[in-house]
Amino acid sequence: MKGIVIYKEGENYIRKLKSNLDTPTLENDEVLVETYYGGLNYADLMMCRGTYPHPKGYPLIAGLELSGKIIKCGKEVKDLSPGDNVVGFSEEAGAFTELCKLKRNAVTILDKEILLSDAAAFFVQTTTAYHLLYTVAKIKPNQKILIHAIGGGVGLNLIQLAKLKDAIVIGTVGTSGKEKKAYECGADLVIDRTKSNFVNEIQDKYGNRPIDVLIDSTGAGILESSFALMKNLSHVVSYGEASGKPYDNLWERLVEKSLTFTRLHIGHMDFKSDYWIDAQKNIQKLIKNKQLKIFVEKIYNIDEFNEMYESLDTRKISGKLLIKFK
Repeated sequence: MKGIVIYKEGENYIRKLKSNLDTPTLENDEVLVETYYGGLNYADLMMCRGTYPHPKGYPLIAGLELSGKIIKCGKEVKDLSPGDNVVGFSEEAGAFTELCKLKRNAVTILDKEILLSDAAAFFVQTTTAYHLLYTVAKIKPNQKILIHAIGGGVGLNLIQLAKLKDAIVIGTVGTSGKEKKAYECGADLVIDRTKSNFVNEIQDKYGNRPIDVLIDSTGAGILESSFALMKNLSHVVSYGEASGKPYDNLWERLVEKSLTFTRLHIGHMDFKSDYWIDAQKNIQKLIKNKQLKIFVEKIYNIDEFNEMYESLDTRKISGKLLIKFK
């Protein structure tokens, strides 16, 4: 079967399309999924650089996220059947193949009204945004939420979900032009970090320390600058380090205002829990009711995988990039 494999050759990481991969051997608590679409995430780029914070061995079959149809169920799987449309998250990667095995609890059955292409676009990004805001930060109406990288895939989901709770949404982008979709999704203020100082702009409009919740995927200097905006007893939630790890003075920044800090990776969540299952039901309901818009930027064929990765690496992408297998 075909799939994308990442190889480490010296200090370099090479992506290759292979056509002779073995069909996965199914365990009793797993399902075998025929992949229709794979969803590309920034974490996939990090795996191609050896910087992913949850290390994987190489060679590595690429991909964390997919949608498709179940073709076989393990003996212990009683609530799913061959032919079911599902979306899945593969913590150990391996999603960018024609056939992928997943633990039962790592897949979610899809409502018949949701397209498989939309499913591969929402599962990781929307689920991450949902839990950042609702499970971890537990945002409230009228709170001021600061979101870095607000024009990216997770960011657009964060805006829509935060506005559903009547929050005030402030964001920054690192690429000019990405503020457009953020405003279309309902953001109250979006600042281009390449043109102005976001700390000064936010303080000019909202006061000295206005932020109740910071949602950050950048780390490094952007996170460091953001602490000047935080209220006492406010909450910082990190889900990535696109610009580098947080500085070593993180403890000092938290202590000086009694801030709380959470680092979220959805692979650490309990896929059997009520909070996970309820989130999946609620997300699909919001999509069906058109309360949450899913943005698919482009769909690539399997032999265009390098172009897809390189496109995401430009940081100019506002929606989701998908790879089509079926």
